Amino acid sequence: MTNTDDQDIPEIGIDIADFSVLRNEGYVYVDKTGFVHEILVGPRRRLFLSRPRRFGKTLLIDTLEQAAAGRKELFSGLAIDRMRGDAEWPRSHVLRISMNAFGDDPSSLDQSLATYLQLFAEDRGFTIKEENSALSLFQTIRTIYRNYADIPIVTQSVQDEDWLVADRRKIIVLIDEYDAPIVNNLTDPASLEVAKKTLHGFYNALKSCENMIDRVFITGITKFPQLSVFSAMNNLRDITFQSNFSTICGFTCTEITKYYSPHLDSTLAEFRDVKKFGPNFTCKLLMERITDHYDGYSWNGEDQVLNPLSLQNFLVDKVFDNYWIRSGAMNFLNQMNIRDDIFSKVFKGQPQFNGNVDIQDAGNADPVALMLQAGYLTVRKKQVSDKVSQLYLAVPNKEVSMAIVKNFVETRVIPHISMNNDNFTLERCREFCSVFCNGQLSRAEELLQSFLTVIPYSLHLEMESFYHVFLLTIFKMCDFTTLPEREIAQGIIDLVISSPEHGFRVTEMKYSKSDNTSTDRPVVSDSPPGTVITGKDNRKLDSCIKAAFKQIIKNEYLLPFADNPNPVHAVAVAVCGRNHVRIKSLPAEELLKRSHEFLTFEEDQED
Repeated sequence: MTNTDDQDIPEIGIDIADFSVLRNEGYVYVDKTGFVHEILVGPRRRLFLSRPRRFGKTLLIDTLEQAAAGRKELFSGLAIDRMRGDAEWPRSHVLRISMNAFGDDPSSLDQSLATYLQLFAEDRGFTIKEENSALSLFQTIRTIYRNYADIPIVTQSVQDEDWLVADRRKIIVLIDEYDAPIVNNLTDPASLEVAKKTLHGFYNALKSCENMIDRVFITGITKFPQLSVFSAMNNLRDITFQSNFSTICGFTCTEITKYYSPHLDSTLAEFRDVKKFGPNFTCKLLMERITDHYDGYSWNGEDQVLNPLSLQNFLVDKVFDNYWIRSGAMNFLNQMNIRDDIFSKVFKGQPQFNGNVDIQDAGNADPVALMLQAGYLTVRKKQVSDKVSQLYLAVPNKEVSMAIVKNFVETRVIPHISMNNDNFTLERCREFCSVFCNGQLSRAEELLQSFLTVIPYSLHLEMESFYHVFLLTIFKMCDFTTLPEREIAQGIIDLVISSPEHGFRVTEMKYSKSDNTSTDRPVVSDSPPGTVITGKDNRKLDSCIKAAFKQIIKNEYLLPFADNPNPVHAVAVAVCGRNHVRIKSLPAEELLKRSHEFLTFEEDQED
């Protein structure tokens, strides 16, 4: 990275999916045109690509449209320009349809598609009289096929007086978010059937135009083989998991350092401000934080890409936030109606699929396959043996992991135990927050352990972030000021609780599995609230406490509060198994005096 004045930094075009705007107005463009060239000239003429929402599919479609129309000037200096060299750029008619544009009501889908095709025809000087979407599609394609030289190419970037004329008879069809009418109605069986019926007829009509179509490129979130787009077009090749297309959407770390170098420099300069992370915050640390938050998406188990929406927003705002999740990603997760036990399954990193990951029934879809295709899971490893592909799945990054756990705790765990247990009341939660902040830790342990004990086995996630979010939710319910995931130079503080009365509680949480915990059967605790915990679980709790204090000291979590006049305490919270709890608190001064004791602690003693 090199130093660059702010005025020389090209703008980041967040949410700009118009290729010509990005190129003509000088926005950052990460060059994906090598893939565009392959799609337009490669041996496979019927392609399907699945990627999560807000991952750049629409920009890819727009880039394809401009390249297919022969708008060579937009591609100067890009990969496709070098690949084509001095060769002529053929000009093709392009029929581009975005299924997202027709709303969520499938009862109007057929008419909306027909109207769109009528307007498409009018823009090109001919008329479509059919009101049925399937017949309108057939008539549109046939008219262009028969009269291609007399019908102008119209794109968003070409003015009327500059209309281009196609020199190729066969039309190119681009369909973006082909499955939107299905995805938007997953929880409504009646609407789902209407959407499927309309799409079945529409995609069958597309198949009937086979000999008039040069190429087809279709994108979506999910793959539903029962839709006729796949059954009718049996030569539609799915490139979702192919290695040569693995980075077609999203940004690799190499692309980020190449295209966003000045923005990284600007971000690093701001983070080095004393009020933020300080002058010792390095470029390496910045990239580690970025990849931890937004990287990890893979479709072949090897190549990884970062979420483009989150990365771009971060570089503009210079704040680590859950941008993709905030854009509405959790809405789709909530629509899936996933069983509680599935959440435990997806965090275990075990092999999930042998071979096919397609969604065979849109009304009764495998939730793990849906989560993979929607971006909540990714391919961590892919093994092929005896010609069978086995996929190991994982949650891609911190943004997605914390959002899933937070959503799970807030929408399932808390409501369930609130409705089914008289001990988990707002009054008792307030008591817990009060004794936690007042240093009455025996009572705090007793209350927290009692809360955890009433969580059903199926709602427990055996992971640190689950207990972290559960604790945070209790404090939020009681209107305490909380700073979760506080970013500082050397790391990320789990939770900071602050109030004028209690000062700051800089809290680090650690989790360890109990020796009594089985992944195959529910656990019956032998340590009810208030019982002294002995044996290996007791040693694990002590180890977790020491590891938490060690992390607070080593990563200088107390440094941002050093000049604050209010008291500062370091708090270590340890959970072992499903409900064994230990909480320790030390004033900042005492912890620092005892730093040698904790820094020399070897964490591998935990087990």
